[in-house]
Amino acid sequence: MRHLSVPSAQTSYWIQRCKSNGWYATGHRVQRVGDETAIPLNDDAPDETDSIWEDLPIIERDASKKKARYYWEHIPSQTRHLYNDEFPQAFETQGDVLLLKIPEEMSEIEDEIAQAMLQQFPSIRVVCHDEGVEGEFRVRNLRVLKARNDNTSTQTQYREHGHTFLIDPAVAYFSTRLSTQRMRTFEAVSSFQEKKERPLVIVDPYAGVGPSMALLYTDSNLVSNAYVNDLNPEAISILKQNMELFHSKRKHEGTYTTECMDARKIADERPEMMGCADVLLVNLPHDSIAHLPHLFPLLSDETSLVCGWSIQERSTDILNQLQSTLLESGRTMLNHTIEEVKGFSTTKAIFRYELVLSKKYKR
Repeated sequence: MRHLSVPSAQTSYWIQRCKSNGWYATGHRVQRVGDETAIPLNDDAPDETDSIWEDLPIIERDASKKKARYYWEHIPSQTRHLYNDEFPQAFETQGDVLLLKIPEEMSEIEDEIAQAMLQQFPSIRVVCHDEGVEGEFRVRNLRVLKARNDNTSTQTQYREHGHTFLIDPAVAYFSTRLSTQRMRTFEAVSSFQEKKERPLVIVDPYAGVGPSMALLYTDSNLVSNAYVNDLNPEAISILKQNMELFHSKRKHEGTYTTECMDARKIADERPEMMGCADVLLVNLPHDSIAHLPHLFPLLSDETSLVCGWSIQERSTDILNQLQSTLLESGRTMLNHTIEEVKGFSTTKAIFRYELVLSKKYKR
């Protein structure tokens, strides 16, 4: 392979000059040859007779490969030069599925970007362009760009907090960025269970594929019974597989039920659920607080815990909203925590609330 031989003191200058002209052989190491430095050249570099080299010799040496630090280093230098190496840096990996947003101005080279991702990350099987969440079920609109061995399925195994379960970002919403929130929920439920001194009954009306149950339901000392529901029918088959897996990991017996219905109708259509829940999860950020009056009847007459998330204007008095929803439920707050989880827009944020509610009043 051709290398430009330069004095060691001029190494940085010539590396930058070769890269800026698109002549540097990406993916190969600069080598030391005595007191000289050998800079790898690609096929686009001029031959030795060109005056650009200022009489520096071009020598032949075996190529020394290096691991690329960034995926775009696998993209041909001519293409990289056109885009000034300004390639998408934000992406999310879910199992062996990689999701990224490719700017419209780079759509012509999306195949090259996807191929570079596969080269850079051997554990990735499929690369998808993410158009964002859409529709009633808030599902990502994904378009497969490249896949190893033509396996374009977006269903994958995902590991989190020591548990492995199935997800499919193309059919049911899932975010790795909420991993911390799932752990926070586990910690809140564990703390609440210590006061109850018995395993709890938990209701998750917006369960998706059941990621919260990986920590909660597998702990047979923490949860005895789980009711998991989602309105998205395509999420249910994966939810059932995950719950079966979680059930198999329990050390003691327990029961779980999976449903596919509007969470606001559970109390009316499943009267046996009335008053059953020690813990209620309300992971429906866009409509969380509005749905609470329909969900409160599911809570036990004893002290109960509600963990929810809500997208709100940062200036909103969320505590006042929550207190208003409690007026007709016959319960009051014994404790509450409200905190901003992350930004959602320039004026809005996602807030997490934890409510410990009193026993229901006897009327």
